[in-house]
Amino acid sequence: MIQKAIRLSVGARPLLALFVFGLLLVALSSGWQLRETTQRRAAEADADLSAIPLLYAGPLAYSFQQRLERPEALHGLLHHILTRHNLRRVELRTHDGQQFRALSDDDGEPGPSAEFSLAGSGELRLQASASTVGDTLRRDPLLRSALIHLLLATALGLIAALMLDRWLLRQLSHLSAQASRFDPTLPPQSLTWLEPGEPRPRELLQLEQALDHVRTSLGDELHREQSRGRELREEIARQRRALQQAERSLGAKRRELASMERHDALTGIANRREFDAALRREFKRAQRDQGRLALAILDVDHLKPFNERHGRSAGDEVLRRLARLLAEHFQRDTDLVARLGGEEFAVLLPGFDIDSAQALMESLREAWRGLAVPHDALPGGPSGGRSIEPSDGCIVTISAGLAASQPGHPYLSPQALLQAADEALYLAKHMGRDRLCIAS
Repeated sequence: MIQKAIRLSVGARPLLALFVFGLLLVALSSGWQLRETTQRRAAEADADLSAIPLLYAGPLAYSFQQRLERPEALHGLLHHILTRHNLRRVELRTHDGQQFRALSDDDGEPGPSAEFSLAGSGELRLQASASTVGDTLRRDPLLRSALIHLLLATALGLIAALMLDRWLLRQLSHLSAQASRFDPTLPPQSLTWLEPGEPRPRELLQLEQALDHVRTSLGDELHREQSRGRELREEIARQRRALQQAERSLGAKRRELASMERHDALTGIANRREFDAALRREFKRAQRDQGRLALAILDVDHLKPFNERHGRSAGDEVLRRLARLLAEHFQRDTDLVARLGGEEFAVLLPGFDIDSAQALMESLREAWRGLAVPHDALPGGPSGGRSIEPSDGCIVTISAGLAASQPGHPYLSPQALLQAADEALYLAKHMGRDRLCIAS
C-alpha cells in the first residue's frame, strides 16, 4: 500500500516535507516539556528534603530511644525515608558518635543535600539523587509515552525517506544520468530511461515517454538536417566544379582575347596593334642607343585574282603559308613578323642596317619562290603591270619595300620609317612586282 501511495504522485514529496516539519515541532515540544519536568522535579526534591524532618521527627525520636531493644526499627525507618522520598543517602549521627545510615543502589550523580538537628537524637543528613532526564522519564509515564511515539514517528519518517529515495529519487537520478549521455546522432531506437525492474511512478513514466518522444523527434530532425547538409555540400561541390570550369573557360577566353589583341586571327602572327607598339618601342631604343633598325613591308602580288579564281579559302592558305615562312625565316627574340591587314605583312629587324636587312629579305624572296605556289589567274598585258610569259611558271610572288634607320641616316619618327618602307613597296609594285626596293 505504501509503494502504491508513493507511485500515485510526486506530491508525496511535499507531504514528506510536512511530516518532517511536524516531527521537528513535536521533538522541540517534547524536549521543552522534558526540561520543564526535570526542573520541577528538582524543585520538588528540594522541598521534600525540607519537609522530611517535620514529617519524621517523632518516629525518629521514638526509634532512637528503642534502638537498643529494637535496632531494626531504626534501620527500617531510615530505609523507608530513603525509598519513600527517592533519596540517595540517609544518615543519622548521635551525640555520642554513633552512625546509622541507609544507602540506595543508585550510582548516578549525587543531588542536593541537607542537614537537620533532631532534638535529643542527634543530626540527620539527607542527600537526594540528581534529577536527570532518564530519571524523569522513568518516573513520568506520560512523558515516556510521548518520547516513544516520537521515536516511532522518526523511524517511520526514515523508512518513508528511504522508500522515496528508492522509488522516486533514484529513478530521477538515473533519468538525469541517461539524459546527460543522450546522443542525438545515434540512429533512433527505443531507450529505457528508468532502471529496469524498479517501480516507476506515473509521472516518471510520463516523463520518460516525453523525453523519448523528444529524443526521437530530435533524431529525426537531425537526420533530415544531415541529409539536407549532404545535399547542400554536394550542390556546393557541383557549383564549385562548375565555377572552376567557368573560371578555366574564362581564363582561356581571356588568354584568347589577349592573344587576339596581339595576334592575327588568320595567320597567328602579330597583328597591326602589336606591330605598332613594337615599332614605337624599338625605334625609341634605337634612338637612345644610336643603334640600327630595319623595317620591311611585304605584299602578295595579284592576290585578288587568285581569290576570284580559287576561292577565298585558297587565298587565306597562301597568306598562312607566307606567315609560316616569315616566322621560320626570322627567329630571333627581337625579330617581329606581323600581318598589317589584307595581303600586307611587315618584318621588324632591330640591330640590322640596310645591307644586312636587304640580304635577309632577298633570301626570303628566294625561299618563297622556292615554294612555287601556282597562280594561273595572273593578268596579262600592260594593264597588269608587267606581262607574264609562260616561262615565268605562273606562281604567286611577293613584293617588298625596305627602309632602315641607322647612324648617318636616321629617321625622325617611327611613322617616318614606316612611310619610307611603304613608299619603297609602292615603288616595287610600280616597277612590276616580284622584287625588293630600298628606300632612298
